[in-house]
Amino acid sequence: MRFLGTRLRWIAALALAALSLGTCGGGGKGDAPTVPVVPTAPPVAAPTPEPPLSASCERLALGSGSAACRREGASFLGEVIDAIDTLRGEHPEYFRGDTVVNLGGYYAGLIRILDREGLCAAYDGEELAVKDRNEFSDQYKVLTSWYEIRRAYMVTCYPAVFPIARSNPAPSPAGCALPPSSEVACGRPDPQFLGDVQAAVDQVMKQRPELFDFGQTASGRDWPLVKDMPAYHVAVVDALAGKGYCGKFDGEEIQLKRSNELSEHYDVNYADRYVRSGPGIFRSSCYPAAF
Repeated sequence: MRFLGTRLRWIAALALAALSLGTCGGGGKGDAPTVPVVPTAPPVAAPTPEPPLSASCERLALGSGSAACRREGASFLGEVIDAIDTLRGEHPEYFRGDTVVNLGGYYAGLIRILDREGLCAAYDGEELAVKDRNEFSDQYKVLTSWYEIRRAYMVTCYPAVFPIARSNPAPSPAGCALPPSSEVACGRPDPQFLGDVQAAVDQVMKQRPELFDFGQTASGRDWPLVKDMPAYHVAVVDALAGKGYCGKFDGEEIQLKRSNELSEHYDVNYADRYVRSGPGIFRSSCYPAAF
C-alpha cells in the first residue's frame, strides 16, 4: 500500500508538470508558431550629384555644330589672362615657371575660374572656348605645344560652337559612394596615389599567391606570371577600396579616385601576362575624375 501511494503521487506530479508545459510553453495546438522578425535594411541613399564644372554653361543652351568662325577681335581675352594669373596664385604646383606641369588641373582650373566670372568655358582638346551667350563664342590658345602658357585669341564663331552635348557619365562602380564624373583633360603630373597602388599590388601577391606563378617572371624582371588576370585586377581594386579609394578596371588600366577633383590611372600588368611594378605603373591624372 505504501508503494502504491508513492506511485500515485509520482503520477500526479508528472501530470501537473505536463499541464504546466502545455500552458506556459506556447506550444499548444491552438497557438501560432513564433516567427522571427527580420529588420529591414534602410535604403541606401544615392550619391549626391556632382555639381557641374561650369554652372554658367548649364544655364545656356547647347552650341551649334555648324557655326561659322572668323578672326575679328577678342571679347574675353582680358578675362582669360586674369584667369591664368588667378590659377597661378591658387595652384602654383600646376606650374614650373611658365611651363604647365598639370595639364588636367590647368584646363579644369581655368574653366572654374571663368565660371566664377559668369563665363561659360570648355576645352575642346586644342583650344579654350568661351561664351556668355549663344549668339557667339571665342576660341583661345592658352598653351603651346611645349606646354608653356600662351595668351592668344584665335577666332570668333557664330553662333556659339559649344557645347554640342551635355555630359552624361556612366554610373559609379559598385561600392563607390561618390557620384559619377567626366574628365576635361588628362596629363602626367607627379602622382598622388602611387605609393598606395604599389602597396596594393604587393599585398595581393602576398595574400593571393594562387593567382601567380612565381617560378615564371618577365624577362629581366622579378614580375611574376599572372595566372588569372581578371581576378588579379579585381583583387588590386579591392585592396585599394580598403584604403578608401573608389576604383575600377577599364580593361586596360585601373582608375582610382578619392574625390571627383581628379582620378589617377595605373597599368599594373605587363604584356597582359605579368605583374607590372614600380613607378612606371602610373599613366595619367585626369581632372575632374574620369569616372
